[in-house]
Amino acid sequence: MSMMSTMKEWQDDYFTMVKKVEEPVLKFAGERAETFARFVPERPSFMAQVPTTAEFVDYQLKFRKRFVDEQAAFARKMMKAMDPMLAKVDSVPGHVVSAPAKPAASRTASRRKVAKAA
Repeated sequence: MSMMSTMKEWQDDYFTMVKKVEEPVLKFAGERAETFARFVPERPSFMAQVPTTAEFVDYQLKFRKRFVDEQAAFARKMMKAMDPMLAKVDSVPGHVVSAPAKPAASRTASRRKVAKAA
């Protein structure tokens, strides 16, 4: 089994375990919410402009997705910028892992683009 297959298996096991835990946690939280709801007052009118909890959580989840997408794009650009070095580091004798390194002039141009972007 390859290292990537092992990592994928561990990730799958993690999500399987999380799914098993989610249902009892949600059931418990729902039961407690019903109990506590009797003691929580209605939302005051002065808070009309404040987002509801659901709106706030939804907004934060959208931000999280955007944040991760932006970081993923940066990581891909970084890997592309580092390709000349990674082509050597990641290559295994007798196996082709990455595209051949670009000519020196092209690498320099890429570095300038990355430097300007930063």
